[in-house]
Amino acid sequence: MYDVIVVGGGVTGAASAALLAREGLRVLVCDRTSLPAPAVSTHFFGPTTLSFLDRLGVLDEVLATGAPPLRRWHLEVEGGYYGAPMLPRSPYHYNLCVRRETLSGVLLRAASRHGAEIRERSPVRSLCWDGDHVIGIEGSGWSEKARIVVGADGRGSPTARHVGAATTFDAGAMRCTFHAYWEDVVPLPSPALELWHDDGHVLQAGPCDGGRWVIMLSAPVGEYAALRGDEGYERLLRSIPAMADRLRAARRVSPVYASKSLRNFHREPAGPGWRLAGDAYCHKDPLFGAGITDACAAAEALAATVPLAVDGDTPQARESYATTLDERVGRKVRAGLAGLRIDPPEPGQLAWIRGVLAHPGLALEMMRRCSELFAGLPEDRRDFWQRVADGASEVLGLPPAASVGPS
Repeated sequence: MYDVIVVGGGVTGAASAALLAREGLRVLVCDRTSLPAPAVSTHFFGPTTLSFLDRLGVLDEVLATGAPPLRRWHLEVEGGYYGAPMLPRSPYHYNLCVRRETLSGVLLRAASRHGAEIRERSPVRSLCWDGDHVIGIEGSGWSEKARIVVGADGRGSPTARHVGAATTFDAGAMRCTFHAYWEDVVPLPSPALELWHDDGHVLQAGPCDGGRWVIMLSAPVGEYAALRGDEGYERLLRSIPAMADRLRAARRVSPVYASKSLRNFHREPAGPGWRLAGDAYCHKDPLFGAGITDACAAAEALAATVPLAVDGDTPQARESYATTLDERVGRKVRAGLAGLRIDPPEPGQLAWIRGVLAHPGLALEMMRRCSELFAGLPEDRRDFWQRVADGASEVLGLPPAASVGPS
């Protein structure tokens, strides 16, 4: 009998197993694939996750993967450029970009060191039940019992399907994404977290471990058919003059991984004997850039609540986990969805965008007047952008955003 079985050995499952095993629980991780497994998605994470990795004792191992600390922002907007250092937040005033299989490998090794058992190539076919209470898992010719089963098995979670977890929020898909790995991208003078906005498209680019770069293209979901395939992705990247210059000697060293059905949703996260974590609980568009941060948040929520449930899973234990997840994950998705509606600028707006980015005096003047301008927005837009600023501060580990009331 295990205390906890974690279904899924990605970042969420591995981080959860490491924390739960460190709490002294008997933990089994099961995954249908060989581990660690690749997952092409947003690879960036910042101070919140760095602090988590440090507390877990694996930050030095993550830094040793060769992923360079990204101590600067690099923002390209409609042909204008802004660059700056990360705001200091000692000792984590940088971001990292680490491939998912590399990061989950570090976390799985930590889980093993703390006593967790890792079982790969072991697909779970069904769950074991005692009435309405989950008491274990079943594979092909094998079964294991546990006091709590955690589904950390992705947005299409079989665990969620087996337990009948209700979808409690669903905003559908707003954007599609295309990821690929590259080599020999022309680097910036200092490694940076790069964000590019061009005609309603958003690119995230950065150097990661293994000497590679990951470049993600995010577009309105209606453009999926036009961009699908290697040619559409590369054609759009090379149509942006500054990006084409960066890619002049670069080679794409992976297929282009395309995703269209990126629903923004969350599910009921807990029931008798079961929990959902990571994308199995809440999936959001990669443009949020919060997948790894939210995986760590779920792991910490499990570590805080599951040890109290292994001797008897009470409604209070389930509610505690659900409330914590909603506070740290769910509400940010609900609040930030309007920010995914990125329309191309109107022609008359381009001069303002380029003027602000190109002229330090204008940018400084607008910064000084920012509170006044912000307070003059309609109430619904002011509230929306306040929530966006608060969410960005939390995800990126920045100082809290200022709150400005109406004038």
